[in-house]
Amino acid sequence: MLPSFLLVTMSFNFLRKSLKKKIVLFHRDYLRFQGGHLKVFHYFSHLQATDIYQAKIYFTTSSVRNNSNPWQKIKSLDAWRPETADILFLAGLDWGAVLNRSAYLAKKDKIPVINLIQGLSHADPKDLKFNFLREKAIRICVSQQVADAIQATGQVNGPVFTIPNGIDLSSLPQVLDDAKKNIDLLIVAIKKPQLGLDLEQQLKNKYVTIKTISNLIPRAEFLSLLNRAKQVLCLPHIAEGFYLPALEAMALGAIVICPDCIGNRSFCLDQHTCLLPNYETTDILQTVNRANALTEQQRQMIIKNAKQQIQIHSLEQEAQQFLAIMRDLPSLW
Repeated sequence: MLPSFLLVTMSFNFLRKSLKKKIVLFHRDYLRFQGGHLKVFHYFSHLQATDIYQAKIYFTTSSVRNNSNPWQKIKSLDAWRPETADILFLAGLDWGAVLNRSAYLAKKDKIPVINLIQGLSHADPKDLKFNFLREKAIRICVSQQVADAIQATGQVNGPVFTIPNGIDLSSLPQVLDDAKKNIDLLIVAIKKPQLGLDLEQQLKNKYVTIKTISNLIPRAEFLSLLNRAKQVLCLPHIAEGFYLPALEAMALGAIVICPDCIGNRSFCLDQHTCLLPNYETTDILQTVNRANALTEQQRQMIIKNAKQQIQIHSLEQEAQQFLAIMRDLPSLW
């Protein structure tokens, strides 16, 4: 029989080993702020908030570490060694940073991969990311439309989950009262700058104050403009996996006009949470006219419905669903 002190030591070592946090490695090529980077940061933060996982991140040498970078206060790794990870978290083109490493390839069957899929482009055979669907991974899609698109390819290797994008309400400014909103119409045209400027010219006589965002601006300034707007006309790409600015504008109390872009269908509900034109100039203009014709009662009802929809897209909901998948990792992999 083993001495009691040895039994205690063995028990302590077993407990310490069992409590050791699992290392989840992230990789980013951060050239400028994008919504996709922000969402990866949210998933990084979900893991950091637990006692089970330790998220670590490596930035490419070309990455920018300025105030726009959500990880600016977090110490990054000096070297990228994916073969040392307990778990890998990959998104976008991150696969390219692991599939060229022989040390990782020798161990890849033993290292679970969480693959965040944020766009419909993954399902396009002409897109580089399409080929990555054949790699074994546990995939998390930001909308059901994205999940349906990649599964329809027949290329997906591994389980697919849908977790609707959550919005970080704590990062938004305090919502201004209607009386303090001094922009009648804000056109968010970062992805369609020429269309936005053309629409501004056609609409400028209908509003006292109209402003168009046609290029990237600091996020704090962007959110401030959303907060000051009574109406927000969003111009996403024609096909998006998820379109966060429309959701942010809803959270900040604006009447949102946003064309159908596929990945916004779960929260852009026509005449319920927003106004949803077809993606053509004539229909957009007609829908803006409809927005101007809303009664105050109709306007307040849409704003109320939109804010209720926001609760479905909370970061807390996102974190709960993600961590439930992480708990099931042994059986999923």
